[in-house]
Amino acid sequence: MSRDLLIEIGVEELPASFLAKGLETLREAAIAALDAARLEHGEVKPLGTPRRMALLVEGLAERQPDRRERVLGPPANVAFDAEGKPTRAALGFAQKNGADASAITRVETEKGVYAAVEVHEVGRPTQEVLRDLLGDVCRRIAFQKSMRWGEGDHAFGRPVHWLVGLYGDEVVPFEFVGLTAGRTSRGHRFLAPAEFEIPRADAYVDRLREARVLVSFDERREAMVAALEKAAKDLGGKLVVDEFLLGECLSLVEYPFVVPGGFHERYLALPDEVVVSVMRDHQRYFAVRRESGELLPAYLNVVNTAEAPEIIRKGNDRVLRARLEDARFFVEEDLKVDFRSRVPRLDGIVFQAKLGSIGDKVRRVRALAETLAPADLAAKIGEAAALAKADLTTLIVGEFPELQGAMGRHYALAQGVDPDVADAIVEHYRPQGADDELPRGVIGAALAVADRADTLVGCFGIGLVPTGSADPFALRRAALGVVRIALEGPIDVDVRRTLAAAYDGYQGVALADRAETLAKLEEFFVARLRVMLRDRAPADVIDACLGAWDRGSLRDLEKRLVALSRLRETPAYESLSVAFKRAFNIAKDAPAGEPEPGLFAEEAERALAEAFARERPEIEKATAAADYDRALTLVAENLRGPIDTFFEKVFVMVDDAKVRENRLKLLRAIAETVTRIAHFHLLSA
Repeated sequence: MSRDLLIEIGVEELPASFLAKGLETLREAAIAALDAARLEHGEVKPLGTPRRMALLVEGLAERQPDRRERVLGPPANVAFDAEGKPTRAALGFAQKNGADASAITRVETEKGVYAAVEVHEVGRPTQEVLRDLLGDVCRRIAFQKSMRWGEGDHAFGRPVHWLVGLYGDEVVPFEFVGLTAGRTSRGHRFLAPAEFEIPRADAYVDRLREARVLVSFDERREAMVAALEKAAKDLGGKLVVDEFLLGECLSLVEYPFVVPGGFHERYLALPDEVVVSVMRDHQRYFAVRRESGELLPAYLNVVNTAEAPEIIRKGNDRVLRARLEDARFFVEEDLKVDFRSRVPRLDGIVFQAKLGSIGDKVRRVRALAETLAPADLAAKIGEAAALAKADLTTLIVGEFPELQGAMGRHYALAQGVDPDVADAIVEHYRPQGADDELPRGVIGAALAVADRADTLVGCFGIGLVPTGSADPFALRRAALGVVRIALEGPIDVDVRRTLAAAYDGYQGVALADRAETLAKLEEFFVARLRVMLRDRAPADVIDACLGAWDRGSLRDLEKRLVALSRLRETPAYESLSVAFKRAFNIAKDAPAGEPEPGLFAEEAERALAEAFARERPEIEKATAAADYDRALTLVAENLRGPIDTFFEKVFVMVDDAKVRENRLKLLRAIAETVTRIAHFHLLSA
């Protein structure tokens, strides 16, 4: 038998950023504690709103299973005296584990003979276990910052006002921050503020809904999107879907309502990015567009109550008007300054204390970007690199940093800069995330790679390497951006050459040893590639291709991955991977050199040598041309049979040293040829 478990922590309103992190750590702590307590359970669902953090554990077993376990004690020479009787050490060990002295036995292990006892522990009822366990689970919830309140020494994201603990329909009276859990919860602060009782754990979501709280994130999101889309349609437009903003608002309301508002059409003369940014990043308003794509002079605000919408709208309109007026002033003032004249000002902005100014960075990026694109684009790349960071000196970007790049493009176009150059200004910041848009043009892509490579080399060169918990310069994201641009964008990237050129661009800057820094960076890229390529191929295929890759062209690596993945779907794959793994392992320490045909004593080794000699030039030619599909096809079709027969009929490690060495040389030559395509010995098959 099993029942559901409910935990609810009622709090004062949590900041949006606290809720997701807090619930994640609550869920992790609960799973770890239940597993450690040997309590079987089903799905563990986090639920929450700004006023409550909750967890619903489905199908929690009613008691622990009994446990029988052999527990090792002290070594036998310590546990027993010369007459074989238990010593004080053995008796203490037995008592500690609830066993009688007569239960002590001797057990042989890899480390020697030890005293041991068989421990039989009767499983406790779940209700009893939970009373001790849930308070500790709640204490493991982590926030970016915690606060203290009242006279106690309690700390949490916000003050806690009530606790609910239910196992099925029974209360679990655990204690946390000076409160004892019961079954009493509270509804929506404005729409249903009265206290009420939850009859049983599996009724929680429905009972909260009756109290005007949508505690399920999925249900709340669905209701929010539906309300936003309806409001946008009522305005004659279409909602501008913004996943970040949806996530923010989801953590700010318990029951979503939408209040529409508007602003004067004169502000539509501003760039769309400015209007949307003012609404999104400063007011958390959603934008609305016409079906044709133009912005409407309207917005949608998600709120927690439908009371007095006109008062809310008027207040929203007033605040938004002031923000848009500020933005209009900044843009007008910025346009009074020639955009190109802003470039020298970048020398006064620090990039990183040890790595120089933004101006220094721009000059390094320009030189590096010119090596990444065709020579006929050098002039445009030079201009784009010079202007790429110029908008950092503008008033609008100073007030709205998220507009960097977008405003540079706008100002450049307004002052007659070539559209290709202007586009590159905004594109060089892309991608900013795993699913973000990539640069479309070669100029923007070259700048994006150069900018990221410069940052990576500089930071690694002064010891600012990402750790498990900190990556202040977003170096992981920078590396993934380079990889995505190469594999999905308009230019290829030679990782080794690009990083080396970036290092050499730091003239006059004291970086760590060149070889050491570049080696660390290459391994950093390999680690990122292992993560990024997981959705394209199994881990062993990725490792096999990375093993053969020379840390150069990223598209070359992709070709290897595609070719080996295709081979993996053929009947030849398993036997080839086994055979070449065996060949590699046998011949890895073999002497270098070509085998002598006159020393072949068996027909099978002679046939393999002849097949390899015949196919080797074509395999090497295809490999050199990065035609890995053809190279692996030649291997599969023409070497699979001979090498299988060789291992069936030929014993390699014979007594005759010359024959043995000759066979090892043959296997080494084959293994080296195939290993230039992929490291078959790393495949799991």
